[in-house]
Amino acid sequence: MELKKSMICIAALAAVFSLSGCKDDTEPGEMTSGITGLYINEVCSGGGSDWIELYNASDKEISLGGMHVQDNKGNEDQYTFPDGASIAAKGFIVLEEGSDFAFGISGDGDEIHLLDEGYAVIDEIIVPAMDDYYTYYRTVDGGNAWDTIYGGTKGRSNTGTPDNPEEGGDNEPVTPEDPTADYTAIKLNELNGNDKFIELYNSSDKAIDFAGVYFTKDGEDTFTVPQNTVIKAGGFLTIWSEKSDAVGNGEIAEDSPYIFNFGLSADKSVMIELFSPDGTSIDIFKNLSQSLGESWGEDDGKYDSKDKGSFARENDGTGDWYIMSATAGKSNNAAEKAEDAKIEW
Repeated sequence: MELKKSMICIAALAAVFSLSGCKDDTEPGEMTSGITGLYINEVCSGGGSDWIELYNASDKEISLGGMHVQDNKGNEDQYTFPDGASIAAKGFIVLEEGSDFAFGISGDGDEIHLLDEGYAVIDEIIVPAMDDYYTYYRTVDGGNAWDTIYGGTKGRSNTGTPDNPEEGGDNEPVTPEDPTADYTAIKLNELNGNDKFIELYNSSDKAIDFAGVYFTKDGEDTFTVPQNTVIKAGGFLTIWSEKSDAVGNGEIAEDSPYIFNFGLSADKSVMIELFSPDGTSIDIFKNLSQSLGESWGEDDGKYDSKDKGSFARENDGTGDWYIMSATAGKSNNAAEKAEDAKIEW
């Protein structure tokens, strides 16, 4: 009789464990994977087939078998790597819509999730809205900084020369060697001495290669836009000071090519001037000294944006300058004015 009771108790305990302790209640994507060095490196959402590029930043081959790739629909139409799939050390692999994954990547913005066999997160990103033939890419392979670029670098390093998938049309970029390039369409759009960044804007209806364009602070310190920096029509390029907290805390990778090596003040007198590659001045911003006028680096700047936001154009590329809420890499049209006084010089 005692044996029978013992058997009943054991059975009951087994049932309890099967309903609780042995069950994994974690939802897919809630846990972080122990797999490191594997990144979503570049994504294309239009202009032919959609594709996703992965990069192995480690020094060892990584097995991909059983890993999953999803968009914002989760398990629906997810792609799962077959057994035996792998990616070489410092290597790239591209997944194509149709031949690999069934879901489409929305040109209006989407999510991409890379999950291990147990659905723990290896990497995940939010893909912004993009025009056809643009890609969302890490500016340095495996780095923290992201941007959009015309053409992309499918299956190879993101620091290489972008592809040119479309001949002609408004989205074909011009290059510094093109004598018809209208660099006057490139504008200073936002200057922030609190977060310490300078934003440039392409006000034209055509993608422009910003390479070789440069700006100066107070006629001395200089930053030159690096090669392979193509900005779409109506697009933005945000360049950060090395003194910015965003660089210090890793939000912007220290090895990003879009970092200038000098500071930027919110209240001192300053002159920021923008030049085309041949040295022609194409735009300028000034915050004069109240006592000395065009004397730069003085503590009595006529306009003080400290703890208020940015010096920014009311309308992207063309509007008057005001002190407005910061919108790094985005349109100023939704920004709020901190003060009603127009900035004049």
